[in-house]
Amino acid sequence: MRRIRRRVMATAGAFITLMALVSAAPASATYDWGSEDAEATYVVSFENVTEGQYLTPPNFAVHSRSVDVFQVGHPASAGVQAVAENGGVPVLAAELKGAVDDAGLGVSGVGGDGPLAPGESTTFEVTSSENRLSVVSMVICTNDGFAGVDSRRLPRFDGGSWTGYVRAYDAGTEVNTELRADLVPAPFCGEGDGSTVSDPALAENGVVGRHRTLRGVGDLDPSLDWRGPVAKITVTRNG
Repeated sequence: MRRIRRRVMATAGAFITLMALVSAAPASATYDWGSEDAEATYVVSFENVTEGQYLTPPNFAVHSRSVDVFQVGHPASAGVQAVAENGGVPVLAAELKGAVDDAGLGVSGVGGDGPLAPGESTTFEVTSSENRLSVVSMVICTNDGFAGVDSRRLPRFDGGSWTGYVRAYDAGTEVNTELRADLVPAPFCGEGDGSTVSDPALAENGVVGRHRTLRGVGDLDPSLDWRGPVAKITVTRNG
């Protein structure tokens, strides 16, 4: 019983001493960890990791939690549909500007100015006080496939970074015929005219879901198929 009392008294004494040291420390001694809500600049690298597919330059938005650029299980927006079906990067850029920038909910833009071939990457910077990142990039030789990041949390503190792999989604807006005539007229998708206009006869009226890759039902070259992720993204916070 005496040993227990001595231990309790010793513990109490140590606690009192610790509190005295804390009380004596000046307010300026508190370490500044920074603020996750402060405006910061993010450096974003987006790389095509497929062996045969091309990707459009990524539409991106750094935004608040109240914004969803796309959601699995929900219909794609007009802008996401435009990118996924026709490579309509300017259409989605305008949609995001209205929903994000003009609404004061973040910053959006396009990270590059041309298609990304297999192995190619683009790097861009964005400055915002918001902390969620969304990205949409068409998997070009598909009916309505896109590489997507949905509201990924950005690094919280200066110098923080993360790297992740980006999967392909099906916008659920067009039947996957995998026919060259139903795809955009990009030469790297094979011979044929193609079209940059959505065909109402192919409207699927579905929802965004995981893309199951090419099934070989059309006339596309098998080298355009992929397995696993289609892109890699790395984000670093500066400030």
